Amino acid sequence: MNNFRDLVLQKLEAYANDYPEKVYVQTDKPYYVLGESIWYTAYLVNGIDHKRTEKSRVIYVELINENDSILSKKQLYTNDISAAGDFEIKKEWKPGKYILRAYTNYMRNNDADYFFQKEIPVWDANKTNSLSNFSLNKTEELISDIELTEKPDINFYPEGGYLINDISCKLGIKIKDKNNRNIAIEGVIKDSENNIVADFKTVEFGLGMTSIITEPNKNYFANVIINNEEVSYPLPKALPQGYQLSIVNNGSQIILKVTTTLDIGLKNSFLVAHQRGIVVFEKLETETKKTYTVKLNTNNMQDGITNFTLFDNSGNPVCERLIFIDNPSNKIAVHIAQNKASFKTREKVTLKINLKDKDSIPVYGNFSMAITDLDVVGQNSKSENIKTYLLLNSDLRGNIESPGYFFEKENDPKRRFLLDLVMLTHGWRRFTWNNLLYNSTEIKNRFKPETGIYISGRTTALNESSKKLPTTTRLTLMGGQPFQEVKQTDANGAYKYGPFVFNDSLSALVEARVKDFKSDADRTNRNVTILLDESFNNSPRISRNNILSPLVDDKNKLTNFFKQSQTISKIDADYLKSATLLDEVVITANRITEQEKRNKLLNERTNYGSPSKRIDLNEYPNRSSFTIAELLNTLPGIMVFNDTISTRNGGAPAIYFDGIQVQMSDISYLSGNDIEFIDILKGADAAFFRDSGNGVIAIHSRTGAYLRNINVKRKPGIIDFQSIGFYTAREFYSPDHANEFDDVKTQDLRTTLHWQPKIKLTKEKSIAEISFFTSDSKSKYAIKIEGVTTTGVPVYYLSTLTVD
Repeated sequence: MNNFRDLVLQKLEAYANDYPEKVYVQTDKPYYVLGESIWYTAYLVNGIDHKRTEKSRVIYVELINENDSILSKKQLYTNDISAAGDFEIKKEWKPGKYILRAYTNYMRNNDADYFFQKEIPVWDANKTNSLSNFSLNKTEELISDIELTEKPDINFYPEGGYLINDISCKLGIKIKDKNNRNIAIEGVIKDSENNIVADFKTVEFGLGMTSIITEPNKNYFANVIINNEEVSYPLPKALPQGYQLSIVNNGSQIILKVTTTLDIGLKNSFLVAHQRGIVVFEKLETETKKTYTVKLNTNNMQDGITNFTLFDNSGNPVCERLIFIDNPSNKIAVHIAQNKASFKTREKVTLKINLKDKDSIPVYGNFSMAITDLDVVGQNSKSENIKTYLLLNSDLRGNIESPGYFFEKENDPKRRFLLDLVMLTHGWRRFTWNNLLYNSTEIKNRFKPETGIYISGRTTALNESSKKLPTTTRLTLMGGQPFQEVKQTDANGAYKYGPFVFNDSLSALVEARVKDFKSDADRTNRNVTILLDESFNNSPRISRNNILSPLVDDKNKLTNFFKQSQTISKIDADYLKSATLLDEVVITANRITEQEKRNKLLNERTNYGSPSKRIDLNEYPNRSSFTIAELLNTLPGIMVFNDTISTRNGGAPAIYFDGIQVQMSDISYLSGNDIEFIDILKGADAAFFRDSGNGVIAIHSRTGAYLRNINVKRKPGIIDFQSIGFYTAREFYSPDHANEFDDVKTQDLRTTLHWQPKIKLTKEKSIAEISFFTSDSKSKYAIKIEGVTTTGVPVYYLSTLTVD
């Protein structure tokens, strides 16, 4: 049995070392109208300790409509733990319940149900009946004076997994029918001889619990009165013999009891407890005792779900119980100092934010903040947040109703009891023991962590895509400074460049040669087909399981939000109509010559400044029909023969076309009609470029956009495309009412008063100062802060700000 114990501990250690990743996304509001923007911050963490992951740096965030179409997709880069983004909700889109989905490439090795998915309601402010078609996601409220009129769906969950004859067992009860979940259901447990052995009653969220002792040769039923008739539900059939795992969670201490009715007793049974894969307790029983009790202090445990599993002497998991740890020593206090107790409209607000632990020591990490009008945007503290998601929703099977409810009050016995009922009626979903213990650790993950942008693909024989062909490849990226790299493919013709980190998109060029880039005299050297992997556009399947639904339960606030959105839309439309041109402005300056204007214009197209010599084809209209070879031969000291170019001293100058280094064979089809100007760079002027010892000839097309269409005319062995870069989030617009020019007569209304996507607290800067102006709305505003500390503690905090 020691070998099995070692196997369990070894596999758990391997799981923790090869940890999963989690993504959470905070949005500025829970709902929107067409034409607005969704402002968000995505948090990427190690799924075990919730600290910064050492695997992925790339987060994909998608906005999906009700027809499962991805309307917008962003690729974000983070070098710490969070990245900001935004989605513009187009006015021409349809209203409905959208999904915001976020994941990493590495997360694709698991089912799409493990991705972060959040429902985003979107309305049309111009349609008066838009709200009437929307069903509210209400907070669960217990109603005890309503009688049942139809049979609800009720499930029963014996503690540990099974009812065992002659052993007292706690029995979790859960109403699965959402229509009846908020009704308090009372009933009794009867045996097959119609004897009442226990009674039960559900409380909030349709949860309840009772205890029973089953006897051999008897069946048991839960009986409920519906329409004055008794309806029976069969309980799980009790086993004649087996194991029982019972746990009591007192907050600061866990008391667990293991019992068996087997003759062999508990000898060679193994009990292990882990928190997201990290072992916190283990016990291999060596005696034949029938029961034992253990007390565990939670002082050194992390917050979140702890999984207790009992294995029998054959290594089979026979009991499982989940417990939630809410350790007071992990509590983080958020402090927000306002420069005034209350503010007037269009007044500057300054907030100073810092965090401290239970010992008043500063806490560091990454956070984001949304400030919204409480009269129009509800901030339900029972709704999901980063704390409930990382500690509950992401690790439990099924959906958790009103997860924020369990953390609204600290050290509340009722909420601890209800949360324990959630643990009793849900299972751990991150892995199953059989898969963990007996699947080969040699199986490699198909989707690798991404630390940047990769450009990859494969090369095949020309017009034979199934015939793999090893080649020499060259990648050219156009940016502020062109980048070029040469690599050999592997034996299967696969190539991969990266990781790169760049924003927006870049023009890119991939070339391939059978031999190398110096052997183009051999016509077969370019007989290559280049295939490109489309990683960005290759999205995983869309699943509608495990979607976080906002608790939108206040119709009055929704109505106010709708009305204010209509007002804002009208103000924007009126402003556009009234916009006028500025009065004429007279500027006096020295007149520059047409030649100087022309050179300035052409210099703006280069990234190296002025050349040593320039040939402007506009000055030589008679050369428009010249071939590129004929044009280059007109340059002093340059000789071109076929696809070979050289200087009088015998060296070959480097050739660049629209900033990309090329060979003569790549541009042999060009003529004077295609070219705007040619620059010659020598000596220090050429130092900007690589391989410039023999000078540089920089050729510039008339449009400057040949790279987007050049593959139409290219020979084999070359492709061009746009490489999609990382998205740079727009800056949230916040008017500066201290500036008289900005303080226009237009009314300032904002449902989101301010959005701060990145608040980074460090040892050097433990207090963040944030300033913005209030709008024209006199209201109470919600300040919502979410984030993760450097020690992996998720933080959620709600406060208020008053404008009167």
